[in-house]
Order: sequence, then C-alpha cells, then structure tokens
Amino acid sequence: MPRISDIQLPSSVYTLYIDGSFLPPSSHPVSSMAYVWTAIDSDGFILESHYNIISSIFPSALRSEVFALLHGLDSLPPNSKITVATDCAQLLSLWSSHVNAPFIPRMLKEFNHLLWSSIRAIKSHKNLDVTLIKVPAHADDTLNKHVDVLAKAAHTDSHLSSRPSLELLAPCILQFNSLPVDMNIRKFIRDIFDAKTLLTLALLPRFNSSSSTSDIDWACTKFCLINDKQFVSHRNGRSEFCGFRIKLLLDMLPTLTTLQRRKPHLYNPSWLCLQCNSFPETLDHLWTCPYILPEFSPFNTFKILLLALQTNYLDKFLSASFLIPLLDSFAAEFMALDCWDCDPPSFSCLRLARGLILLSLTEFLGIYFSSPTIWSILDTPLHDFHFDLYVQIWLCRSIFFYHWESAQGITKKMKLSALDPSSISRTSFNIPPDSSIPSLATVFLDSWVSWVSSSIIRGGSWISHLDFWRRLTVQPLLRISFW
Repeated sequence: MPRISDIQLPSSVYTLYIDGSFLPPSSHPVSSMAYVWTAIDSDGFILESHYNIISSIFPSALRSEVFALLHGLDSLPPNSKITVATDCAQLLSLWSSHVNAPFIPRMLKEFNHLLWSSIRAIKSHKNLDVTLIKVPAHADDTLNKHVDVLAKAAHTDSHLSSRPSLELLAPCILQFNSLPVDMNIRKFIRDIFDAKTLLTLALLPRFNSSSSTSDIDWACTKFCLINDKQFVSHRNGRSEFCGFRIKLLLDMLPTLTTLQRRKPHLYNPSWLCLQCNSFPETLDHLWTCPYILPEFSPFNTFKILLLALQTNYLDKFLSASFLIPLLDSFAAEFMALDCWDCDPPSFSCLRLARGLILLSLTEFLGIYFSSPTIWSILDTPLHDFHFDLYVQIWLCRSIFFYHWESAQGITKKMKLSALDPSSISRTSFNIPPDSSIPSLATVFLDSWVSWVSSSIIRGGSWISHLDFWRRLTVQPLLRISFW
C-alpha cells in the first residue's frame, strides 16, 4: 500500500498531538496551509515532532487539521493503539461520522472526502486503534502550545516543500486539470457547466463586436440576472418581463432594426424610428429617442428612471455596513462615475441599462463594501429599474408599434412566414445579415479552466476568480478566429 508519510514511528508511541494552521490570502501573499504532529510516549516524553506545509488544494483551516491527522496516522506502526489529542472539536465530530461509521455515498458530498477516505484506508490497513480527545485551545496544555507554535512556524520555514497533492489513498480520485476534486462532486460538475456557460455568454458577438468585455463584472451581472426575484415574478404571471430582461441583456428585443435584419421583405431597410422618424430604432435608441413631443419622449423617461436608480443606490450604500469608514467625498465620487452620464447617455450608461454591471462601479464600491453586500444592494433596484423601463417605455412603444404594423398591412401570419426569396437580392446590400456580425469559431477553453482550477487552489466559488480571466485571456482572446 502506498504511503503518504515517509516517517516510521516506534511502537512506544502513546499519544499524538496534532494541529493545523491556515493563513488566508488576506494575511498572506497566497493562502497557506501547514500541519504538525508530535509523538509522545507513555512517560510524556517527546519522541519526534514533524511539521510541513500542504499543497494549496481547497484551502481551509479544517483541511489542515484533517491532513495533520492523516499524516500522523500514516507514520504509526501497524497494530498501534493511539490517543490523538486535538483542539479542533469539528475533527472529533467528523471522525465519528466519516471513520467510525460505515461508509455511505453521502460522504462524497462533503469537502475533504478524499482525505477522510485515505484515513479510513490507513486505519483499516494498519489495524489501528484510535481514540480522539479534545484539548482546550487556549489552556495551559504545554504540548498543545508546542504543536501550535510549530504549525505557525511552518508557514515561514524556507526549507520546507509542500506535500504532493496526489499522494492520497482514496479508492477513486476524480481530477480536474491534474488537481484532485475533494468536494461535492455533483456541485463541482455543475460549477464546470456554469463556468463554461458564463464564458460562452461573455464571448457572444453581441458583447464583443463593439468593445471589450473585460470592463464588465460578470460575477455581479450573473447574480443580478438569475436571482430568485426574477423567477418569482415568472410564477406570478409576469413571464413577459422575465423574457424582456433576458432579451435586453442579449440585445434580442425586436426593435425595428432587428426586424429589418430578420425580415427585410416585410420591414423596409430605409424605415427609421416610428416615434421620432430621425434615427434607426436600435436597442440604445429605445432609451434616447427624442419623440415628436420632447416632454413625453422616452429619453426624458429614461433620464428620470436612471437618476432615481442612482439615488436609490446611493441611499442604500450610505446606510449599509462598510468595511472601512466612508470618505466625505464618497457620494460625489459615486455620482461622478461614468455609468450615470445620461445626457447624452455614455456607453457605460447604456451597458448598465442592459443589465451589464460595470467593473468601474463594483471596483469603486469594493473599496468600502464586501462583494455580497454590493451584489445584494445592486440586485433589487436594478430589477425594479428594468421593470420601469419595461412598463413606461417598452410596453408603450410596443402598443404603438403593433398599430403601426397593422396600418402597414403586416400580419402575424406574414411575420411567421419564411423569407421571400425574390426579395433577398433587393435587400441584402442594405441591411447586413446576422452572419456579418463576428461570431466565435473557437472558444478559448483556458478561461473557464482557469476559473475552476483557481477555485480549487485558492478556495471559494469559481465565480470569485473571474479576475483570472481578465489577466489570462485578454491576449488570447485577440487571437480567437472569427468567421
């Protein structure tokens, strides 16, 4: 049977003191895990102490404790009867459910199940009789203080090298990008598909044709789009609004320009916006249309709604729990962000109207607030802002457009019919078909692989590691082939 430890303790070992140490990235350049054990004989003398750092795989304080137990047990001789002393109460609870109890598939849903499977294998193969006891963490236990000091010292010992992460004794080890998957496997697979789906969304030509996507906070955008409020509204009979939000994000609303491209035989390419008759009716024009009567224009409505959204956000952030005290200039700097420039609307402003959360916004807020606080505050007002756009601008425009279509003799049956072949030659040179918009021929797979791999190495959800995408794939993205 392969071994994790290259140490062989004598049979006189009576007690093992174990401890783990974890330094999160906030207090260390990168997350760091270390473990230590000290072997004691029946007279209370130290036989040997050992400490080392652990490969950064799903880093956590608990994982360092579990690995200390694993390495200590593997260092014991066969048929040992040992007492293991630890100040981690959770370790005792998990020992009872993961080692002393029969194996159940539900264990595979737990973090560190590979480590626990290795512990079960070692205990069975060496016929160990193990008893875990709890020692107070901050009491006058000299040996517990000893292992605590060694565990902390391991982080700064330049002579140590981390243990190879693949030296596990579990019967089956699932790997991703050569990294062991030591978490809920079903959730991990779901995370992979979520990461690939988000990458596919971010690389759609509708987002890439005019500018870079690296200025969008995709994690926050995804949160605001799929939050439960949207689906609750669907069950309450507002499915049309749910569709509106998705089509707004993807630039799929049936504006006149879109219809001219899809059905050029029905919608003359020379037709302009029906409300102002001055500009093509694109998605952005929905919010900037001056209308025939300026005081009733969608543009005025949009400005009022956007400024109300700005005020709503500002009030919520001023009353929210912050990481550091807000500066006196916070409100002025917040209102000066480019996404609030609405007269005329800036490019960032129009992106925010689609539901694309700008990095400039979240990075500014990230100075003062945690990501969960930022996301939760941005979500509901943005949902309400979109609902106001839907009711006050889109529905009014759609009613007007319906009657205009009837006046033009365009029926529902005609819109469902196939393209008239005879009209293709007349219109193909005026409105470019969808194929003229660059579309991805290949997807740079390293992007989502980097997100998921980074979540394994650094911990946390994969979506919190999208900064890796901005650093790793900006240049490769420029080399993607298009047709």
